Amino acid sequence: MARSQRRTGSVRGLVDRPALPLPLRNALAELAIAALEDDGAAAALSWLATGEGDPAPAVAARLASVHLIDPGARTLLALHAPHASRVGDHARRATRAVTAFRDRPAGPDALARAIRHAVALWNEHLFFEVHEVLEAVWRTAAGDTRQALQGVIQIAVAFHHLAHGNQRGARSLLVEGRARVASVPGDALPGLDLQALLGATASFEAALASGQLPDGAPPRVLGR
Repeated sequence: MARSQRRTGSVRGLVDRPALPLPLRNALAELAIAALEDDGAAAALSWLATGEGDPAPAVAARLASVHLIDPGARTLLALHAPHASRVGDHARRATRAVTAFRDRPAGPDALARAIRHAVALWNEHLFFEVHEVLEAVWRTAAGDTRQALQGVIQIAVAFHHLAHGNQRGARSLLVEGRARVASVPGDALPGLDLQALLGATASFEAALASGQLPDGAPPRVLGR
């Protein structure tokens, strides 16, 4: 299962890639998010990233649990096989996110931990996963925290849309998300530099507002 080593590049380099089928996207997201804290999920990601050798029994079981392989199998399910290269790319990015998170883990607070997860995932352009981890804490948040979380989620989803060629959806979400983030104090979210996020995404909003596809890679986000 040979895999390309190309890292995710500019927005222009992403938009010609169709979205993964939803079951595959969801399975990879579940595994990537779990791997931030779970060594078993991280080992499963590592196998997907390299495709080398047969998966160990525990790894095979984990992959089967998210319907990426059949129980006892050694390769991706037949319906996923055409996407093997992109599965490998996604797994490599998720593995780097795991390393980044574990190099600087968050404390036990659920909000701070979710934001640390989101920062690590965002910086590998795993925007759907960012949406998933932040939505889980957004549901019970209130006030400026809720407003800030919703804004960051909308910006992440905007970049997810951009990656799949939906410029109209990206533009509306980026405008709304940046407005939400701008409406709250810069320290509204523990561990996330909201002012830096606004600065880094301003050129993307401007390009989309003028009907242009933004140049450059999606911006990194900075922890505080």
